[in-house]
Amino acid sequence: MPPYAQFQEFLDAATHRALLDYVSAQRSKFAEATVTKGKEGQSDRLDPEVRIALKLRDLGPSRAAVSKRLLAVLPDVMAAVGSHGAEPRSLELELTAYGDGAHFKPHLDIPIGSDRKPLGARKGEDRVISAVYYFHNLPKGFSGGRLRLFRFGSDPADCADGDNIAIEPIDNSLLVFPSWAQHGVERVSCPSGNFDDFRYAVNCWYCRPLDGGPSGR
Repeated sequence: MPPYAQFQEFLDAATHRALLDYVSAQRSKFAEATVTKGKEGQSDRLDPEVRIALKLRDLGPSRAAVSKRLLAVLPDVMAAVGSHGAEPRSLELELTAYGDGAHFKPHLDIPIGSDRKPLGARKGEDRVISAVYYFHNLPKGFSGGRLRLFRFGSDPADCADGDNIAIEPIDNSLLVFPSWAQHGVERVSCPSGNFDDFRYAVNCWYCRPLDGGPSGR
């Protein structure tokens, strides 16, 4: 199985609350999430068979606090996923919201193949570690939405029980795993349909230069 870890009580109470309030106020700015196709990540399109979700690139006033915390735990994150070499210093972030029926079929967070073009926060960088920060309102208004992580080399379409693991989207927790690990999001049930009852997450990618040199924050 790919190495992974889930850190509980990741953000302080004030930042957690501020992020929830910000997301609620930005409902109209969330757009339907697309799927990236091609080795260069050049073709983004809607594909509800693969992915249904809402996303927003702007974390607003919470971005600085979230980024600072993500970088502060980087040594622990690298150790947890077995990452070696230069520390990633750039962060690529986006907000997602999963309502009733939302899901994301198994996928990788980076293109693969000898002629692939890297995806990163800046040109010349590549995603190294994927992280998902889960948060939601209480009482919890949804069920489902677990992240399913698949064994390296396995086929998600024909995968034995021992070749995958489902991880709960626990409020105020950070899940980390290698960006080349195959994973998906199970279908969400949200009977009320209210945006404030959705499953929220900050998708994060720790990125570093391809040459392993220093990178800005």
